[in-house]
Amino acid sequence: MKKIFTVLVAGLMMTAQVMAVTVQDVCGQFNGDLNIGGTPYLNRSIYLLPGTVDNAITFVLPDFTFGSKGKLGNIVLPNIPMDANGQLTLEGATLYLDSINERATITVLNGLEDGGITYNSIITHNDAMVLLSIQAPSLLEPILVLFVGQAARSNNYALPNGGFEGQWVSNEPAAWHSFGTATGALANMVVDHTYQFIPSTQVRPGSEGTQSSMLSSDMLVGVKANGNCTNGQINAGSTTADDAANNYNFSDPANNGFNTAFQGHPDSIVFWAKYLPADKDPNNEINKARMSTIITTNARYQDPETANYGEVRIAKAEVNFATTAEMGWQRISVPFEYTSFAAEPAYILTTFTTNQVPGGGSSYNKGSFLSPKYVLDTVYLDDVELIYNKTLNSFSIDANQLHFTQHIATVNENYCDSCADYIAAADGLTAQTFIGFDATHKCIHVYVIADDFAQSGAYKLYRVEFSNSQTGDLDPIDQGVENLLHNTISSEKVLLNGQLFIRRGDVWFNAAGIRVK
Repeated sequence: MKKIFTVLVAGLMMTAQVMAVTVQDVCGQFNGDLNIGGTPYLNRSIYLLPGTVDNAITFVLPDFTFGSKGKLGNIVLPNIPMDANGQLTLEGATLYLDSINERATITVLNGLEDGGITYNSIITHNDAMVLLSIQAPSLLEPILVLFVGQAARSNNYALPNGGFEGQWVSNEPAAWHSFGTATGALANMVVDHTYQFIPSTQVRPGSEGTQSSMLSSDMLVGVKANGNCTNGQINAGSTTADDAANNYNFSDPANNGFNTAFQGHPDSIVFWAKYLPADKDPNNEINKARMSTIITTNARYQDPETANYGEVRIAKAEVNFATTAEMGWQRISVPFEYTSFAAEPAYILTTFTTNQVPGGGSSYNKGSFLSPKYVLDTVYLDDVELIYNKTLNSFSIDANQLHFTQHIATVNENYCDSCADYIAAADGLTAQTFIGFDATHKCIHVYVIADDFAQSGAYKLYRVEFSNSQTGDLDPIDQGVENLLHNTISSEKVLLNGQLFIRRGDVWFNAAGIRVK
């Protein structure tokens, strides 16, 4: 046998020293390298998801490409049995590769020795080695496909400590900052204003946490200072509140501890707020607090901008929000507006302030001229979260849209994965759809995954059931001529040049049930 894998695997996963694992232990995104028939393809990803039956996983290899045949589509293998050591075995699974109109037989090889090295399809907590053998009618011999990679359990897709939980050090919770750690020419004047950002036990309705945060404005040398918190750092440089060149929040890659590494493309940001303006007037137009979130490249950025940051700013989500009539908690969702999809996200800068205008908001003197006691604006904040949409927008069979109820759609036809064109579309900016054909149970599963999967493991699963769908373990159905002819959609036999074909509308199959046109 050719030594086709040695270079790829050397130093990555030479031996299989494993410990007991469960399906939940191994599911996630794995990044690594592919070797397809001896040709390396570097920096690829696979997804492992829980199977729809016990002790099984679903394997997803996006955008499978092979030599001159080009992109063959996604390889989705549902319900691969996995033992307690993470060993995978799947024999004789069939998958229709629509781009070449062929049915492939795919085997997950339990083990293979090549060049003195033994390769095993095995998954551990942090490593994955998966070896596939792919056979299709147009291939002279099976293709061996090897993936070797490591779990991509990145924490850079969410805002850390969005609930402001845990211990506050110097009146700041983990990942958030305010005046107590400000920098700039006037940092010494505001450093003791830690009371403008404090923990609170007033949590939003339904919260699983025990804390929120409270921002409040204050008077500073006769000037109103908005409450301000950020996951970057505050620069306090001027007593003129709206001096944007000197008063701003910023993120700098070199400013360790005051930036938030980030690599996602979220669709929106959601947070809970309870805004209490000083004058208690929900109709006063000046009574609007503010949230701003900016996704940036690996470069310095400041908010508000005083220069052209067009090449640094990848996306923004901004909102000025008023109080409710009852001055209670409200859930606020703000979509991101993207200015660039080519640039790689590196950091995210989020700011909350008690008023949309620097030095703005309502106030009144509850004391006297000689002994002022100001009542100022207050904002409670809780559960700040980035949202990655992963809902199936549409699913069609031969351009006929299906309607899902509780993530299930039914079709009054017999199951056949290669009898029609299946098209899935999701609503998320980075959401991908993967269609898994389950011939054993005569159904289709549609997986929707966004780019936060590496951190959250969150995805959505939809099921398309056919009139002959089964819930038990059955033998794979025959995809040949009899199945096609007995399908409820009209089919006819056609004899061309001595060969039998089955035609269903504009779609043609050969006598083996393989789509050829």
